[in-house]
Order: sequence, then structure tokens, then C-alpha cells
Amino acid sequence: MNGKTGQFSRIIKKAREKRGYSIKVAADLLGLPKTTLWRLENDQGTISADRIIDISSKYGYSISGLLEGSLLMEPTQTDYDRIGMVVEEIERIAQSLDFRPEPSRVRMAVVEVLRLETVRIIENRGGEFDPARYTNLVEATLGK
Repeated sequence: MNGKTGQFSRIIKKAREKRGYSIKVAADLLGLPKTTLWRLENDQGTISADRIIDISSKYGYSISGLLEGSLLMEPTQTDYDRIGMVVEEIERIAQSLDFRPEPSRVRMAVVEVLRLETVRIIENRGGEFDPARYTNLVEATLGK
């Protein structure tokens, strides 16, 4: 193995296995011969940027996660919508203040609300975003 490439070969193999795909099923999904996929997973071939994008898309994992060596699910439109709602709510609260909070405080508020909301969704399996649940936290973080 040759360092980073070997690590990437292992992560794409792990991604395939975690999805429950046989090498044949994954190769068909990617439009590759089985031997080519086997070589990529065993650090015996070069993986192009286009191939990384294709693997990420077909396996449903984040491109950056794969490149960093972890299997992170690719965000869905619902995830992006929820982020937008969090940002809108924090901006609404910020506009109600008598001062403009520092960008670092706004960032902290967004990150913390997203973290808490993600935990809540995992524990309760969904549910609607209720911004009122975080108002006090956001106000305290922004410095009200």
C-alpha cells in the first residue's frame, strides 16, 4: 500500500461492505468490471476524482467523509432545509437585539442548535423543527 491511497482503498471497500453490496453488485452499480473494483479496493489501481464522486453518489456517502477516511451519510435535502431554518431563526433573534452580535457568536449559536437538533432527531426519529425550543440558548449565546 502506498499511504493515503491505501487508506482510501480501505475506506471504499468498507463503504461497499457497509452498504451490503457484493463486489459484483457494486461493480455493476458503478459500471465497472468486478476486477477493476477489486483492484481499486486493494490499492492496485488509480482512483480518479470522477470515480470518487461516482462512488460517493452511488453508495450514498459524503465525498469529504470518504476523502477524510470516514463513512458519513450524504446530507439530504431535508438536512439542508433544517440548516436553513436554523439560520433563519438565529438571524431573526439577532435582528431583535439592540446590537449586532459578533460573527463568531452567530456561528456558535448555529453550530450548537444544529448539534442539539440532530441529537433530538436521532433520539425521537424525526419531528418538526421548533425554533422556540432554542430561543433562550440562542439569546444567551449571542450575548443578550
